[in-house]
Amino acid sequence: MAADRGAFIDQSQSLNIHIAEPTMNKLSSMHFYAWKKGLKTGMYYLRTRPAADPIKFTVDKSRIPAPIKADDAVEKPTAAQEETPKTEEQNLARRMKQCNMTDENGACLM
Repeated sequence: MAADRGAFIDQSQSLNIHIAEPTMNKLSSMHFYAWKKGLKTGMYYLRTRPAADPIKFTVDKSRIPAPIKADDAVEKPTAAQEETPKTEEQNLARRMKQCNMTDENGACLM
């Protein structure tokens, strides 16, 4: 399958393979079979041991934050959040107080 795709892929297609119990005969046979099929980088990817688990050596476990408890995840409302206007007129009046021409965010223009 990898060799069949090689003609359609720039710089050919390579095959990453693991041989559980390698012998010189098995390695040579696999390499030359791949080469005859058109795989150009077969020797680069020929492995005699399985690839290492990258997570084990790339993650610094001391930098992983502690899990958040469900009680800690809920934010308690601040005083400003508790003062929500009761009516639409109060909401509009509060927004008009905040709106001025020096508002950099342009909230009063929208």
